[in-house]
Amino acid sequence: MPKFLFKANDDGISHCQCAEEPAMSTGQLDCPWCGCGWLIPCSACKRSFTYAVIREIDEPLVEVGRREVAARGLNDIPEQDIIDWAEAMGDDLDRFKIGQIVVYLDGEYLELDSRNVSFDGYFAHHEFKTLPHADALERPEVLDKTLGARSYWLERKLPEQD
Repeated sequence: MPKFLFKANDDGISHCQCAEEPAMSTGQLDCPWCGCGWLIPCSACKRSFTYAVIREIDEPLVEVGRREVAARGLNDIPEQDIIDWAEAMGDDLDRFKIGQIVVYLDGEYLELDSRNVSFDGYFAHHEFKTLPHADALERPEVLDKTLGARSYWLERKLPEQD
């Protein structure tokens, strides 16, 4: 059975009040500090939350992709792009166990309890001993002070790709 993301709880930052709705894949823009680079959107209300749980789903991921494309009002996405997204999402989520809590950061889904994280994302380079998402469980303000700060992203911005 395929796996997908669902809101785990209302901890950290959670603008979504839905229950039992699947997440959407991120639609990260060029302003990741707004939340699109570190929060996860809900498929029902389109509002974001911090923590997702991995669950099995009864439908193929390609159907999730089709629903997401329709929800975003994207009418010109080729079917092959949806199939490619479903395969990539399946591969990405396969490394997680059912019930595991994950977070999103700049193109990567990561285990909440990840340590010594270092990678180049879509927008910036990131290095953390512990993820700000994990630190926010005890100090909620850490999310806005790090990932929500424009300066955090701009200081780590990757060179433009030509």
